[in-house]
Amino acid sequence: MNFASRAAALDSLLQTYQAYWQFNIYHDNDPSHLEKYPTLLRFLQELNDEQVHVLQGDDAQLLRSIAPYFPAANEILALITLNTSPAQTATGEPPTAVPGRKWRQINAFIQAHNTITRPVLEWCSGKGYLSAAISQKFSLAATGLEIDALLVAAGNSRAVSDSANYQIKACDVLSECTSRYIEQDQHLLALHACGGLHQHMLRVAVAHQCQQISLAPCCYHRYVEQYSSLSTQCKSSLLELTRDDLRTAVRQTRTARSGETLARRTLQAWHLGFRAILEQLGLNSDITLPSLPHSWSKRSFSEFCLELVERKKLCISLPSQFAEFESIGWQRLQRVERVDLVRMAFRRAIELRCVLDNVLFLEEHGYQCVLSVFCAPQLSPRNLLIQARKSLGQ
Repeated sequence: MNFASRAAALDSLLQTYQAYWQFNIYHDNDPSHLEKYPTLLRFLQELNDEQVHVLQGDDAQLLRSIAPYFPAANEILALITLNTSPAQTATGEPPTAVPGRKWRQINAFIQAHNTITRPVLEWCSGKGYLSAAISQKFSLAATGLEIDALLVAAGNSRAVSDSANYQIKACDVLSECTSRYIEQDQHLLALHACGGLHQHMLRVAVAHQCQQISLAPCCYHRYVEQYSSLSTQCKSSLLELTRDDLRTAVRQTRTARSGETLARRTLQAWHLGFRAILEQLGLNSDITLPSLPHSWSKRSFSEFCLELVERKKLCISLPSQFAEFESIGWQRLQRVERVDLVRMAFRRAIELRCVLDNVLFLEEHGYQCVLSVFCAPQLSPRNLLIQARKSLGQ
């Protein structure tokens, strides 16, 4: 299946089942649209906590598990299955101060390429770990673009101490300053550049006719007000993706630490408990509630409720039975986590649709593209890699 056909098939599927992936059980307590799949609901309700946790982090296993009760899962699985880059070889210990997981992601990204021969320009480079690794491995000059002055200074200090052939330039990649550094005969790279940042990168690369591009996208909802398609095919589609839809695309718990998972679940349960309080008071329990940082999970449920009342400027008197409503919140979380697996079944399809939009845009501008999975989801769920080369004569 070529890219255009796969994108069209994903569009058709996502439009047909839009009610299932746009429904957020955390905000709406009435999943009546799922009543046509009673065996699916029964299967989900019978899952234990460990099974839920596993399925939350594994797209393929989730789809295979619900397929007997939700036939669309087979179609989703077929559409999201892509070629995987060859298994990576052992990478040894990471350089000093480079996080181990980040180092393994960098090595997987590099090993997905047969070779890199052109000077490298890295988009959103941070401290330049990727630039440094490529410069060393392929004996190439590398330049990173980064907006954070502290990361720029740290990266350049590291380059001097390593006597390496790379440098980090202070640059807001959403500004015109990129034109000072981008050249036609370059290999433009980005490992986990967020939504609006990587979309702008592709526009700039096309405008400068950059010869090679390698992009592993991430966090499609960031740096965008509303998703705007790049390719002609996707622009003409009836499918419209909101920022909430783009957040669904990256809802993955596989790489979260146990402490992070507990903090996230605690705040989710407390949100549900607070909504139960609003219900008892006869208020709209579907109102948008602010998200609080994970550090709030170390406080109490009563403090959490008081903070939400303050931030939403609600003129209410909270009941005194905080323990009771906290318990209700945890009970509701048990239920909503299971129902939400239906929405999660579409997350990779939404992500792939965004990535295919990027690929089709590049093809429209004379690039030959390869799309693959460059690392295991346990290492990073954001593991899709676009490799593009400007076609001869284009």
